[in-house]
Parts: sequence; C-alpha cells; structure tokens
Amino acid sequence: MARERKFTHDELFTTTHLLLLRYGYEGFTFSLLAETLQVSRAAIYKQYMNKEELISNYMVSALQKVHVELKSIDQQIPLLGQLDELLTKVYKYKSLQQFFGIGNQIQDNGSELVILKKKILMQLQLEMRDIIQELIEQGKKENILNKEIPSDLILGFMLQSIATPNREGFAQEEWIRSIKELIFYGITKVK
Repeated sequence: MARERKFTHDELFTTTHLLLLRYGYEGFTFSLLAETLQVSRAAIYKQYMNKEELISNYMVSALQKVHVELKSIDQQIPLLGQLDELLTKVYKYKSLQQFFGIGNQIQDNGSELVILKKKILMQLQLEMRDIIQELIEQGKKENILNKEIPSDLILGFMLQSIATPNREGFAQEEWIRSIKELIFYGITKVK
C-alpha cells in the first residue's frame, strides 16, 4: 500500500485560500483540495469533517492575522502616517476582502464548531471595521479628512480602491502609491 503524502496545516490553508479565490465557496470541494494537494480525501477528512469546518477555521485564522496587523498600527505617528500604514496593511491582505461574503454562505449544518467560527468571523470583521472607522473619525477631528463626507463612504472608498484590479500590470509599489495618492488627494490636480 502506498504511503500517504503528508501536508502541513499551512499548506492546507494556503491551498484553501487559492481554491476559494479561484472557484468560490460553491466550487470548493474536498476532492478539488485533495487533488491540488496530491493527497487522498481521507487525509483531509482526518482533520476536518466537512468543507464548512475547514473554510470557517481558515477564515478565522486569516482574519485574526489581519486584525493583529491592523491593531499594530503605530498610534504615535501623525494621522496621515497611520492612514498610509493602514492602506499598506489592507493592500497586503486585499484578496481576503473577497472572502467577507463567504462567511454568510457557510452553512452551519448544526455544527457547534461552525456556528462558533461564524460568530468569531462576524466579531473580527466588526472589530477591524471599528479600527478603520476610528482612524477616519480621528482624521475628521484633526481636520485632515473632509467632515462633509460620510465616514462609511470614506471607508468603502478606501477598501474598494485597494480592491481595484491592476490590469495594466504596474509594479506593486507604484500601484499602491497611486492608490494612496488617489485616496489622499483625489483625481484632480487643482486644489
């Protein structure tokens, strides 16, 4: 009998991430995951009973990393520096924005583990939103951000700008610099 190929938890999560990006929640299967990892489905079932448990566990792990990074923004630097750091960190994890809707698609099927993970996902999303919202409110308070523009619109504009595809293939540093310039100064040259 052939020996089962071993895979790490990181490999499992990285492959889950890539397959979710490519096929979405509905297209993600243990068969596809096993084929990509070159293991049997049984090897995956040894760790997770179903895709809902795997995906919810992966998403909690991924969002916890982002949450920690957002909380680590240096509060001692000027606000524009904090916003710059925020945008850099959000850009680093831009592919995760596509997953926010997946949390709602995950069927809990009565699994206490999945129900718990979905609650944690919602809490993490709210806390990350609060971190960004606090920076926006501080920007308005310091007259750096326009008080006339609703905070939700600023937040949405920032996140959607980061998610804009780089179809022309600009270097990553140039692309993020251009996004930051657009967010901070707008599209016009006239001030």
